Amino acid sequence: MAVGTFPGERASLGHKLTSSISSVISTFTQQPLSRPTNLYRPLFGEVIPLCELYSIANVVVFPSSSQSSALQNPSQPYSQHNGIGSTGFRSTPPSPFIEALQTIGLGSPSWSASAISVFTIVLPTTNGYVTRSDFLQLRLQDFPYKILRTHEPLRPLQKYSATCPAPGPVTSEHDLATLVESAAGVVQWEDLPTSVSFVDLEIYRTRLTEELRDRLHNAPWLSSTPIPRQRVALIRGRPNITAGGPVYRAAKALGLDLIIVDEEGHWLQADTEENKMHREAFLVTDMTEDAGVVDRIIQSIVSYPLPIHGVFTLSDNFFVAVAQVAEALGLPTSPVAAFETSVDKYRSRLLQNVPGQTARVHNVRELESLPASGGNQQAEFIPRFPLIVKPTKGWSSECVSKVNNLADLATAVQKATSRHGSAAVIEPFFDGPEMDVNFVLLDGEILFSEIADEPPCDADSSAATVHSTFSPEALTLPSALPAQEQDIAKSTLRDILVNLGFCTGVFHVEARMVSSTFEYRKQDGVIDLVLKHAKSLPESGAECKLIEINARPPGYRVTVPTRHTYGVDYFAAHMLAAAGDKNRLRLTTRPYSHVLGDNTNDSKRGAQYWSRLVYIPAPAAGTVQWPSKLAPCEELKRRRPDLADKIVLGVDYCVPGDKVDLYTDGARTYVAHLLVVNRESRRDVIRLGEEVQKAFTIDIDGSISSKTEISDGETDVDPDVEGCE
Repeated sequence: MAVGTFPGERASLGHKLTSSISSVISTFTQQPLSRPTNLYRPLFGEVIPLCELYSIANVVVFPSSSQSSALQNPSQPYSQHNGIGSTGFRSTPPSPFIEALQTIGLGSPSWSASAISVFTIVLPTTNGYVTRSDFLQLRLQDFPYKILRTHEPLRPLQKYSATCPAPGPVTSEHDLATLVESAAGVVQWEDLPTSVSFVDLEIYRTRLTEELRDRLHNAPWLSSTPIPRQRVALIRGRPNITAGGPVYRAAKALGLDLIIVDEEGHWLQADTEENKMHREAFLVTDMTEDAGVVDRIIQSIVSYPLPIHGVFTLSDNFFVAVAQVAEALGLPTSPVAAFETSVDKYRSRLLQNVPGQTARVHNVRELESLPASGGNQQAEFIPRFPLIVKPTKGWSSECVSKVNNLADLATAVQKATSRHGSAAVIEPFFDGPEMDVNFVLLDGEILFSEIADEPPCDADSSAATVHSTFSPEALTLPSALPAQEQDIAKSTLRDILVNLGFCTGVFHVEARMVSSTFEYRKQDGVIDLVLKHAKSLPESGAECKLIEINARPPGYRVTVPTRHTYGVDYFAAHMLAAAGDKNRLRLTTRPYSHVLGDNTNDSKRGAQYWSRLVYIPAPAAGTVQWPSKLAPCEELKRRRPDLADKIVLGVDYCVPGDKVDLYTDGARTYVAHLLVVNRESRRDVIRLGEEVQKAFTIDIDGSISSKTEISDGETDVDPDVEGCE
């Protein structure tokens, strides 16, 4: 990334530059140049105490050059100096530092005289045991300065012995080489042009250091105590590598041996070398959802010759069964009863129920007697419109209806009861901003929590009918709700979880904020949450109303964006909770330390940028084609380079020949999702997301269509890549 001009910083840093780089240069005596010019690289290295947990060594490697003039004018470009001074720090052949870099695959085999190379050596300050091997990759993702290569030599669980160099200039290439060899990680940044001035180079180093501090200072890479190797079993493997990759890679980085328990014919069953990279073993098991499935899973696990320390699933319809397996085997789990309540939307609604506002029916015929009698186990039901009707067992907003009158109630019940063979729950419609509230809990303590805003969908419209969907169109992180209302949401939902018995694990909760002081309104061309007009402010205080509890991480499409935005990996936390590894669960759920906007608002703390998850629905039914031979997300980035660097994630769900429908089980069918980011403002990221939605095109049956004004959704039972056949 080229270094730009930063007004107000250049003058204040001019003296700092001269007292840092220049003073270091003067500490070195001139060495004879005894190798070819293109191998000669003047160096500048400095150890910086980054925080209590880490020191770093930033090393600047200047272009090869003859030595002629001293540093005279820091504001001039490097190329006008012809070197760094007659007393500069010269690498002499053979260069220990450069050879150390090349040994680990960094640097360049042919050093060019046309650029300035910058490296950062990361050095934990204490001894310890490695919590996860890809720690640096996770914490540095989407760094504002481009990374060319990262070297992470540490293996998960291994002991690391710290090297503690003294702060200040490094006066020997041998010392720099030793730091490389003992480092927990080394980062090679994108080369800087020689046209950069020394002042701007110092600004670059300063900003680089500040950004590293925001990402590392509260996140321990090492555990002070040894970490035992453990083995966990995933009940129901992911449907493909796109959905499963983040889970399998997290397990490998954590040093968790992963066992897959699933049906005959699953793509991970074959004992290929590629599959062995993702799992230790595959246990073929009949997963038919009947009374014997728990016993069959238990039999598969106990027959495995090595100990299994935890079981988990990401499939909603197996939550109860997996909890029963864990209880039977004495493995960590929340109570079975808690799962039984969470997967039943009628029982979970009763956790906040007002008598007479919630009912359950198994068919349309039961509606006839419902208003007069709520049934044997429920109070008299008095419908208050609008109402929500949905399956008691369901996901992804499938077959969920908003009902505005008695005439449409039967239609909604028929739709809900036809899905999964379940009953229908009839409940109040809570008018207010919808949100996803995600938790990582440890013994009831909130280790990490974040709120994401769902903008209004079709069914939120005043013109919505019983056929309108609740499928979301986007998700914006972090939330724009006021800090007080976010606190209400987190405390209310945390208490519900803990009172239910969910004290440790990852939980994805959907809710609405009733009587919020904020509303969605168009302002400056953007529809977003803004403060209500004075005459519209509610008289009563805000209340958080539960929609549903999912005792697992959010779907793949949301979990990965959260990892990018906050640096917290829900899949890793989910597996550590399943294994009962409380120490690492606490260590690995530390968000970044960035603060967006008003630095006094703690609700914005932890996100490195504003992000917008954009869902792309199928604009038509038919067969998918790729005329350009590029996947639609990649084609968009090639066609719109102005958007490409703002799209940090793009996933296509379909390949040529796949069949798509407009709707799948009453929810929008979608063909892709993209994560767009902006470091300046939330409003800008919303505008960017809308532009990406408009610019996205997909060819269905020879007709290239862009995004239409329809909503789409996320499948929670198998929250991955679905929608195409």
